[in-house]
Amino acid sequence: MRVKFAEVNGIPTRYHYEGEDGYPLILVHGVGVSGECWLRNIDDLAQDFRVVGPDCLGTGFTEISDEWQNGPPHPHTVKHLIGLADQLGFEKFAMAGSSLGAMMAILTYFEIPDRVEKLILISSGSGTLPEGEIAKKLEESYANGISAYGNPTYEACLKRMQNVFYNPDDVPPELILSQLTTYRLPHALTAYKMRMEGLMDLEAMKPYRTAERLNEINVPTLLIWGLNDPRVIFSRAEEAAAKIEGSTLVGFDKCKHAPHMEHPERFNTLVRRFLRDEPLGDEAVSDAA
Repeated sequence: MRVKFAEVNGIPTRYHYEGEDGYPLILVHGVGVSGECWLRNIDDLAQDFRVVGPDCLGTGFTEISDEWQNGPPHPHTVKHLIGLADQLGFEKFAMAGSSLGAMMAILTYFEIPDRVEKLILISSGSGTLPEGEIAKKLEESYANGISAYGNPTYEACLKRMQNVFYNPDDVPPELILSQLTTYRLPHALTAYKMRMEGLMDLEAMKPYRTAERLNEINVPTLLIWGLNDPRVIFSRAEEAAAKIEGSTLVGFDKCKHAPHMEHPERFNTLVRRFLRDEPLGDEAVSDAA
């Protein structure tokens, strides 16, 4: 997995990538991590696809835009993702998003539906839960994250990631070391507070909610969920899949909130089959009507 820096819409941006040719796939991370969360996926998937995992706006080494000074980050993040796709010459592409990243992928699709041809939604509470339920989840996440951002020790970062892994010993040490670096950057704490406070402002969030618009998704969609995810229980994934015509839902056993990191081989195989239009086989536990 290689790293590049670029100016995207005037914003210094870091992105991880591999693959020079092949169908483009943009990976969008969730809150509290950066593009490095795909370290177990990019190299493998790049054998068949051109894979890019950016640090989203205000995360990792990507700075905050002048336009986003308060409120939900969604319109600014979507604009940034589209700008990156434009800069890389991706006319048509697929998107995979984890947690909040899935919501950003959906919103990007709504913005440019003629360009985003497939969606992979991973453990997304923000993208699928009802308004009242997501508020409580965000408050819990904020309390968990602010301690790590405010005092980024190895122990604090490790504890934060262990909360989303079924097996706490599976957390990649490289990811923790990355967080120790990026959480200390000048913009990190400010951007985290802005992001979470914007997400928790339910009134300001209304234009960007996707849970009530899932039936508007008209491209092949794969949902991947941890069967043991306490943040977004599997029944919520089933409800979401039922709203997306023709979608497929796959549950990973012994998995919480990070299927792509907890079970990378299975995840990569599933994504590869999906993007190639190959049968998912026994991996597909649920097909939405």
